[in-house]
Amino acid sequence: MKEKKGTGESLKRLLKDPSSLVLVLTSFIVLILFVIYPLIVVVFTSGFDNWGMFFSKARYGKALLNTVVSSSLSAFTATVIGFIYAYAIHYSNIAGKKFFRFIAFIPLLAPSVMSGLAFLLLFGRGGMISHWMNSVFHVELDLYGLPGLWIVQTISYFPLAYMTITGVLRSISPNLEIAAQNLGARGFRLFRTITFKLALPGVINAFLLVAINCFADFGNPKLIGGNYSLLAVEIYGEIINNEPGLASVMGIILVIPALLVFWVQNKVLSKGSYSTVTGKPVSGLKRITTSRKTDILLFIFNTIISIFIISMFAITILFAFTKNFGRDNTFTLEHMMKVVFSSSSPAVLNSLVLSLVSAILAVAFALVLAYIVVRKPFPGKKLLDFSAVLPIALPGTFVGLALIVTFSQGPIVLQGSAVLIVIAMLLKQMPVGYRGLTASFKQVDKSIEEAATNLGANSRKTLTTIVFPMLQKTVVANFVYAFMKNMNTLSTIIFLITPKWVVAAVSIFNYAETGTYYWAAAVAVGLMGATLGTLGLIKLIFRSKVKIFDF
Repeated sequence: MKEKKGTGESLKRLLKDPSSLVLVLTSFIVLILFVIYPLIVVVFTSGFDNWGMFFSKARYGKALLNTVVSSSLSAFTATVIGFIYAYAIHYSNIAGKKFFRFIAFIPLLAPSVMSGLAFLLLFGRGGMISHWMNSVFHVELDLYGLPGLWIVQTISYFPLAYMTITGVLRSISPNLEIAAQNLGARGFRLFRTITFKLALPGVINAFLLVAINCFADFGNPKLIGGNYSLLAVEIYGEIINNEPGLASVMGIILVIPALLVFWVQNKVLSKGSYSTVTGKPVSGLKRITTSRKTDILLFIFNTIISIFIISMFAITILFAFTKNFGRDNTFTLEHMMKVVFSSSSPAVLNSLVLSLVSAILAVAFALVLAYIVVRKPFPGKKLLDFSAVLPIALPGTFVGLALIVTFSQGPIVLQGSAVLIVIAMLLKQMPVGYRGLTASFKQVDKSIEEAATNLGANSRKTLTTIVFPMLQKTVVANFVYAFMKNMNTLSTIIFLITPKWVVAAVSIFNYAETGTYYWAAAVAVGLMGATLGTLGLIKLIFRSKVKIFDF
């Protein structure tokens, strides 16, 4: 018997299943209230007068141009470095591959603003290297503005490019390269015609991901940018000056390139599949590796990048555990006790609590959304799916702006509450889990859930007793991702924090901006310690079900 389809039939089935009806209605209410409604409010808040003011002042146009230039440059260099770094690990015979993988992982434990802090400690006007250059060579380093921002954003987002590209390189089948070699392709020609072409979708994707993160970056431009103003910094200034209309205009402009990037990712890159292009690896075949000379060059390159990253972490740790490193190198725990373990400075604890709560809610909501979108027929499914993935295309700065503009006045006032911070974190991380869980649901045979339904289980019971156990690995992996991103976020919540609910990333930024670098360093170390400790506990609980420290 042919199954009846159509909006009417979908609605009838939904009404017969109260659990599914509640899940669908709740999902619509949450996404309309916190995604669609804030977007509408921002558009109407912008106003024609504010649009005219934006285009009439050269300062704002320059900030937009600076944002595009710096983001493009940083994304390009981060992607190039990420590709070479990943290529060295997967295509060479260099020693220390596990160590290099670990080095690429550790920046993920720290907020991007910590890169700006470390840069100030090393290359700022009073930084160690700046001081050494001045005393030995009488050269004054002045890297504030575009040069410093370019370096900092490149290092901050290089791990993102590396993680994206390494997955693609790992999936390339060696038999294609061996076939090309048998036909006469060698060395750079083999790399250019086969390896790089197969990896190109991943390289483009990495560039786009880094560009969108640089575009929305707030902390580093504020600390390092100097007079080189960027759009995210201008938005922050207008919010501080109580000009939500002008901030909304700039927020909308900030969204346009982000949506273009999102469109390119979904329309252009989705036409190719990594598995289709590369084929499956053939058992027994070994990947063609680089020559001895190339190995040496790649080893030197990865070592230089690793030294740079290690230096940034080392200088931060030294400032955290000395009186005032460079002037008074006496070991002390005073800074850690003052800004990490003191009840009067709960930033790290706040980050831990808010990140855990938000990560749990984000994964739970993503699980519910994926379940009803893949498994349940109901009217408005495409709208719900679009609303669920939309936040991933929005810069964090815009998400925070939209929430503060919308919920700082009636009918719903959430300004100053931890709830709004949790919502902001949830909105930015939930779409990643939703995408992953949607793909996982499609790989699980629907008949298993149908059997549970036939035995009397409703949607809630099926979800908790059948679906969740089968997707536990994906759920835990997405929880770990959401937790790490929440711990390090700054741009998304910079408008939402209050003295009561200040978080670690914001404290690092505030201390660095006021020149109390030892306190900023102490908070950074405390944040990384809390993140690492929580991940270790998760690994202990779930063991082989989650991979965190497998380099």
